[in-house]
Amino acid sequence: MEPSLHAVWNHSIDVWLDDSFETASQGTRMLAGIQHLHNNVIPEGLAWAVETFEEVTFRRAAEGLRYFGFRDLDPFFTDLLVNRDDLEYLNSREDEYFELFPEDAVLERAILARLSEFPDEFDDGEP
Repeated sequence: MEPSLHAVWNHSIDVWLDDSFETASQGTRMLAGIQHLHNNVIPEGLAWAVETFEEVTFRRAAEGLRYFGFRDLDPFFTDLLVNRDDLEYLNSREDEYFELFPEDAVLERAILARLSEFPDEFDDGEP
């Protein structure tokens, strides 16, 4: 049976929290990369995320977005990281982040499309 969006979504969060990112299936890893960054930007803010996370977090989020067919945010993230000590600058870019990042419904449709086309690239944490 193919994993459901709900199961894959929840498992990808666990993948990051359980530090099993490297051993997860490709689609699950890509989703985990997106979720880890975005789920922290929403409540804490972009400046907090840039000050807190290492570069790899942003690279994984960008890679995940490309995997699901969205624009490459690597240049945007690189600019943020280069300016990570300028709090005013980081705060000035937060609206742009939310404009560039896909809305939830759009992201869900992209995940569902990839999940139905390549179900073997995802897992739901069940044996």
